[in-house]
Amino acid sequence: MLKPYERIDELFRENMRIIQSSETFSFSVDALLLANFVKINKRDNRIMDLCSGNGIIPLILSSRAEKPIDAVEIQSLLADMAERSIEMNGKSDQITMYNADIKSLKTSMKHSSYDVIIVNPPYFTSNQPLKDKGPQSIARHELHIDLKGIVEACRYLITNKGRLYMVHRAERSAEVFTELHNQGFRVRRAQYVYNDTNSRTAMFIVVEAIFNSNAYADILPPFYIYKADQVYSDEMLEVYYGDNRG
Repeated sequence: MLKPYERIDELFRENMRIIQSSETFSFSVDALLLANFVKINKRDNRIMDLCSGNGIIPLILSSRAEKPIDAVEIQSLLADMAERSIEMNGKSDQITMYNADIKSLKTSMKHSSYDVIIVNPPYFTSNQPLKDKGPQSIARHELHIDLKGIVEACRYLITNKGRLYMVHRAERSAEVFTELHNQGFRVRRAQYVYNDTNSRTAMFIVVEAIFNSNAYADILPPFYIYKADQVYSDEMLEVYYGDNRG
């Protein structure tokens, strides 16, 4: 099941396990925050996770709903890790991983076919410095697709009134809102995430946007990862452990 430099980590809240590797890719707190922000309704039929990495978000969501979940990851190493984690957790009948380029989805997937789309996109523009072009840099920098291209793909895949969930760097939140609006999405909920209660600026923003909607946005209270003493906040402990806090 494991390849060199890989390990198995626990997802305590979901009582699941995931394959990770410090040599290629490990998920970060932003993926957990995004998955926690997602709402799955009874009427939702199909779910898509774009920029899926090692499959962390589909695994988390599969513990909350029995809906079919598709996932797309361009890097074959990460897609392979995700597929093995899916099999290890007995989720192969629910989660389907595609090793594919988001830009090619129009030729392989049907228009307006997903009620919920989740995406944890590359945060940094292609003109920002990067150390290498390995798996971590590809996941973090817009080397293969930019924010506009991702939102365009979401517009193609989303159903009418479908919901798009995204996490991004807080400093790019104006771009996120603009691109979503330009592609027919309206932000319904947004929350800024701070490192701790002493932070002067936010680290991330998580958003829920509805396609073809006139809804107004609810700006939720700030989310703090840590308390002032660098101990996890109660909210963050809930994300990690649920009711079984460590």
